[in-house]
Order: sequence, then structure tokens, then C-alpha cells
Amino acid sequence: MRARLALVAILLLALGVGAIWQPHDPNAIDLTGRFAGMSFRHPLGADNLGRDLLSRLMVAGWRATAVIFSVGAIGFLGGSSLGTAAAMLGKGPRAIILRSAETFIVLPTLIVGLVAAALFGLSPLSAGLALGLANLGPYTLMAHTLTEATFGESYVQAARSLGLGDRALALRHVLPATLPIMLAYAGSQAGASAVAYASLGFIGLGVDPSRPDWGSMLFEYRLFLFDHPALVLWPALALAATAGALNLALDRRQ
Repeated sequence: MRARLALVAILLLALGVGAIWQPHDPNAIDLTGRFAGMSFRHPLGADNLGRDLLSRLMVAGWRATAVIFSVGAIGFLGGSSLGTAAAMLGKGPRAIILRSAETFIVLPTLIVGLVAAALFGLSPLSAGLALGLANLGPYTLMAHTLTEATFGESYVQAARSLGLGDRALALRHVLPATLPIMLAYAGSQAGASAVAYASLGFIGLGVDPSRPDWGSMLFEYRLFLFDHPALVLWPALALAATAGALNLALDRRQ
């Protein structure tokens, strides 16, 4: 598990490099270099306006990373805490938490993202907040179910009979048993969050063309799919590789 978490950290760090450094200005237009092929100057080539494709992919990468972190912080941390608390509290607070979580499940994730983008514009912050809140319900219900199942295990009941309180039980027995499963779910949702953010960019809602995203790049370059397929291939591969790596790294079955 530590090795897989290290792999995720390296992946997100690599994506985050684009926030502070790119080999070229991602918005620098050079019409003489339109559709330039891969070279030492442009490792992935140039787009229809002569902009360096690698630089644009790097900027899009750190923006996707910001969304993944935001969704993880809100959904995973918030949902895990609420779900664990719901299993440890009385009937009244438990019912309130679970009914609220079910309300979030009813709301489609993409619809929540669309509303947030329409109101506040599409940015990593607004998308991360919207997608994180949309994922809060599933995380909460899953954490609640796992926590209750763990409390029913014989070794947990034995520890309780020896006088161990709920807080100590949660720290010593419940969280070590539930976190690997929650992390596996977080891996699948992290990839889904990147895809959802790309979907918002692809439909063009609130997109700022001066700040590339993988989804907006796919939308812009779709016109050149047959003549210059590499323009579509690279952002699609970046998105697929990120989602796949997160799933594989955090899948506890591997």
C-alpha cells in the first residue's frame, strides 16, 4: 500500500510540474510552425496555431491534479469522517447524516458540475468543489457500511468487552480495516473526477481558451481528427493514463 501511495504521489507531482514550468509558453502562437511534427524543440509537436503541445498538456495536467485533490479532500476525507461518525453516533445524528448523504446521491455528478460551471465559470476550484460535494454521498454511505461491518467483527467486539472506547476502536481497528477499501474507491473516483472535469471542458461551458484543459483541447482539436490525429491522441492518452494509473495504484485487489 505504501508503494502504491508513493506511485500516486509521483504521478500527481509529475502532473503538478506544469503549474510552475513548461518548456514553452503554452499560448505562444507561431503560424509558421502550424502542425509541426515531433522534434527536439517540440517533443509532441505543435497544434493548429503553432503552440507547443507538450506545454499545453502540462498546464492541463496540473489543472486536472487540482481537481483530483479537491475532490479527494471533500469526498474522501469528508465522506469517510461522516460515514464513520454515523456508525458511532446515536440514531438521531445517524439518520440526519445518512439522509443527507442520500440526497447527494440523487444529484447527478455531471449536472452538479454543469450548474457550478454556469454560475462560477469552469475552473479547478469550482469543478473540484462541485464534484467533491457530488461524491460526498457515496463516500459517506460506503464508509458507514464498512464501519458497521467492522464493528460486528469478533476481534472488535472482544476489544470493546475489554473496555476499549469507540474512539480507540475506530483508530486501532476500524480505520485500518476500512481505509484500504476506501482508498480503492477513491482511486476509481479520482479517475472519474478527471474524466468529469474533461467532459465539462469538452462541451465548452465556461472554458477559458487561454488556459488549456484536456477536455477543451479535445474539443478544439476534434476538427483535425482525420488530418492530424496526434492532436486528439495526446490529450486523450494523458487523460486515460491518469485515470488508469490512479485506479491501478489504489486498487487493493492487485
